[in-house]
Amino acid sequence: MSLGSESNSHCHLTATGPGEFWCPVCGQRCTQNSTSGIEYGHRLDCDRRPSELANPLEE
Repeated sequence: MSLGSESNSHCHLTATGPGEFWCPVCGQRCTQNSTSGIEYGHRLDCDRRPSELANPLEE
């Protein structure tokens, strides 16, 4: 299940917290780590997803 804005339009998710934003590529609500700058929350196939993040489907 995805937590993207399209699939959960009835939940009214926001991205107003520190480092939170809606990815313009994959449409997911993401968070940027304030220390490392790594962005979390992108879809696995998103071009903006950091390559160093583990793929949860392969763990």
